[in-house]
Amino acid sequence: MNRRLTKILIVIWVIIAITASCFLVYGIRYKGIKGFSFENRFGEANIIQKDENIAIKGYDNINIDFPSSDIFVSTTDGNGLKVVQKASTNLKDAEKFIVDRQNNSIVIRKNSNRVFNIFDFGNFNEKIELYIPKNYTKNLNIHVASGDITFNSDIKLNDIECSQSSGDFHVNNSITGSNIYIKSISGDITAEKLNSKHYDIHATSGDLDINSISGSGNVKTISGDVKINYSGINEYSNMSSTSGDINLIVPENMSFEFDGNCTSGNVNANFPLNYQNERKSRASAKVGSGPYKKINANAVSGDIKISK
Repeated sequence: MNRRLTKILIVIWVIIAITASCFLVYGIRYKGIKGFSFENRFGEANIIQKDENIAIKGYDNINIDFPSSDIFVSTTDGNGLKVVQKASTNLKDAEKFIVDRQNNSIVIRKNSNRVFNIFDFGNFNEKIELYIPKNYTKNLNIHVASGDITFNSDIKLNDIECSQSSGDFHVNNSITGSNIYIKSISGDITAEKLNSKHYDIHATSGDLDINSISGSGNVKTISGDVKINYSGINEYSNMSSTSGDINLIVPENMSFEFDGNCTSGNVNANFPLNYQNERKSRASAKVGSGPYKKINANAVSGDIKISK
């Protein structure tokens, strides 16, 4: 028993020694304790690393692709796209963004030539600020592996596509587009206002809360609650949640057909429903005088509530 305990202690001390050595080399590399400060590495991303004004006339697509950065989108009265990169510590040139022009697309991305270093623990707080001209009405595509995406201005474009593996999605004002596609694997989706002809919104693990939405489309969550407030429906709206509640609010004067189905849960409304079983897990309704918009809601494990 003592021998086994001794071996365990030796392994623990070896791990501690290796870790301490790594931190020591890292501190020397970044010029002493100040360069090694956790405050520098985790502080607010307010040090401008690079900014560039990009002419986008004649380009139909703005593509943003970063492995690990928070993205902030605003509009500008200027004619060009402005990109500002900020971090909590100074970046190497290889870590700064580059601009590619591919056919009719402007691509803003992290320099792919960065060399991995075992003593580089990364820049844990980095953000990209995009300032899109108000007169630009083409397409915007944002992809982030790890980081938040935030829209801080009213913006009107053609197609808008945003996807992220880990991070929250926020719309603090309004987004207007012909097609809106939002996907988050791990993170919440919140929006003040979405206006579109068609939308597809997917959250694998996270809640979804939209204060105002219009158009036709699909909303799906695997693990998380859904709260939708409709300002209008063109033709249809499909809602589904594997694990989580669905809460829908429709305009008072809207005519619609509703169909709700819960595997484990109840369907409720503040207007009469036609229940198809005693458990009140399946229900339908026809409200108004037509033409009718179609609302379908399905929850595997969770309740469905719809109200006017």
